[in-house]
Amino acid sequence: MPENSRPDTPRVDLIEVAAKWLAGLDAGTADVRAFEAWREADARHAAAFAQVAGTWSDLGELRHLPDGAAPAPLGLSGLAAPAPEAGTDDGPEFSPTTRNSRRRFLRTGLALGAVALGGAGVTYRAAARDSASTGVGESGKVACGSAMAIDLNTDSRIYWKEGEPLRLWLERGEVAIHLASAHRLSLITQSGTFQLAPGYYNARIRNASCELTVLAGSGRFGAQGRALPPGVTALATAGKASLRKDADELDRVTAWRNGTLILTGESLDYALSEMNRYLEHKIVIGDPGLSRLRIGGTFATANPEEFLEALRTSFAIRTHRDAAGGIVLTRA
Repeated sequence: MPENSRPDTPRVDLIEVAAKWLAGLDAGTADVRAFEAWREADARHAAAFAQVAGTWSDLGELRHLPDGAAPAPLGLSGLAAPAPEAGTDDGPEFSPTTRNSRRRFLRTGLALGAVALGGAGVTYRAAARDSASTGVGESGKVACGSAMAIDLNTDSRIYWKEGEPLRLWLERGEVAIHLASAHRLSLITQSGTFQLAPGYYNARIRNASCELTVLAGSGRFGAQGRALPPGVTALATAGKASLRKDADELDRVTAWRNGTLILTGESLDYALSEMNRYLEHKIVIGDPGLSRLRIGGTFATANPEEFLEALRTSFAIRTHRDAAGGIVLTRA
């Protein structure tokens, strides 16, 4: 990530820092929160980023320049041109010649036409993509025209950008994705990139991994292009994926869209980790011996009382609230 600049940082160096941020945002490799902190720390940062973002769309033309060729001066007419395509798992690759050309191009272009500071928000949104999020216990829906519809589960955040292919970044949480015919999607996660054909998918971040279930359609994962046929669930970690196929799992994966949690004999520890995703005030085990209990059934996620009542009647578990509002489970 670009380093924070000092108060006496020369303007041309601010331009280069801003350009690095923009390249990372477009490739999906930048930390958006860190970028926002940098941009808001100094008005000069916001101005530099606005200027760089205003010229970014014209940089795509440099791909077609012969090695060593000097780019043409930049005016303001190209500001609405489409943004360049981002890289896949490892981000875009630049040769030293291209890097130097882009640097000269930025400096030349910015000398000829600056973008006003007031446009910083517009250019930031164009570069940083659209976003949506849900809080704990919330759900949401977004659409990318007629090409893609996304359902967000509890405590989730996504970013997306139109193009061919469409690009969707899953930062946290869980989503259901419906990708219409004639469209392709790059699903970019912390664990690697999934290339998906038209179909229906469920993706969930699990700690340092991403779990993708192909409910309908097909796809590939990672640099090696590992095939993902219908009905398979891929658990991707650090660029590698393990696959499993279980027809019964598909109902469990999609149950959240109906506001339910399906358990089939999992431990109480696991059951609580799943139910607590939807609760501001968590349920905790006060007696370690309860962890070994196995739980089965279908439970509403919007209200934990049904789940708690099942524990009381089936296992004689007592429940009480602690000082912080959490629910503690102990033996009766």
